[in-house]
Amino acid sequence: MGSVSPPQLRRIPVDAPIEVFIDAITKDGGCICTNYVSPEVIAQANAEVKPFLDADKPWQGKLFPPETRRCNRLIWRSPTCREKFFMHPLYQALGEHFLAETYPTWYDEKLHHYTSHPLLSAAIGIDVRPGAEGQRLHRDDKMYHTWHTDATATGWTAGRDNGFGVFVPGIKTTVENGATRMIPGSHLWGDDRGASPNDSNLVYAEMEVGEAAFMLASTFHGGSTNYSKSENRLLYAMFMCKGTLRQEFATLIEYPPEVVKGWSKEVTARLGYKISSPNCGMVDMRDPSFLLEENFDPDAPNVDVDLD
Repeated sequence: MGSVSPPQLRRIPVDAPIEVFIDAITKDGGCICTNYVSPEVIAQANAEVKPFLDADKPWQGKLFPPETRRCNRLIWRSPTCREKFFMHPLYQALGEHFLAETYPTWYDEKLHHYTSHPLLSAAIGIDVRPGAEGQRLHRDDKMYHTWHTDATATGWTAGRDNGFGVFVPGIKTTVENGATRMIPGSHLWGDDRGASPNDSNLVYAEMEVGEAAFMLASTFHGGSTNYSKSENRLLYAMFMCKGTLRQEFATLIEYPPEVVKGWSKEVTARLGYKISSPNCGMVDMRDPSFLLEENFDPDAPNVDVDLD
């Protein structure tokens, strides 16, 4: 009988067919994408975020422990994170694959099909400094009270996951400076088990500058302790959720209309300025994108947004 190799996080070049990424993520719960962006793009993002991580800011020290700094409202404060990391065509395509859902409904005797597209759920820059302790292993879909059935024998099936994330490191991430730990295959576990920090299948998502990690929200993972002497492990974390769910961060409050006017329709749709078809997330009984129009008519038209 041959030995069984433990699952690993596959490293896949950004220009590989999307089916290769889908295969890796459905089997392992995540993977690493090489050449996601250039080092120059990372440097630009770091420069945009640095003012919000500055230790001299008095509000930063009061709100968070000294070993960790956070940049909230990330895709507002860093256009590079918004356009190059979050709106990267590969991440968006994978988000559609894993989170978009199409359902049938009837009006009289006519069958309609409506597709709900994913939304930005959370976006944050995390600067983990020397001495910061690691996280407990956890699943990021916990806020949705997600029930997990055991699928280790059957494999991943569509609709199983509520969230899908991308992690982009601001510096080279290593075991020493606290690279994220993941347990490949744990996205298929049921709710009858937790994750041991000593699991033999645990791997570290070590990444070079310009790489990124994709991960289903059901995968057990956790940031590690930063044992380095002088390296701040800066990581940009962005998650999308199903369009029918409440977002982890209240994005329509974090990114109000006066801020996002002028952003692309693709970005604002991901924030929630578009209904989840057929009619979830309306404002004045209509698609909320009208709030981004100049001199919009405040009187709602007398139409049903859910009729095709």
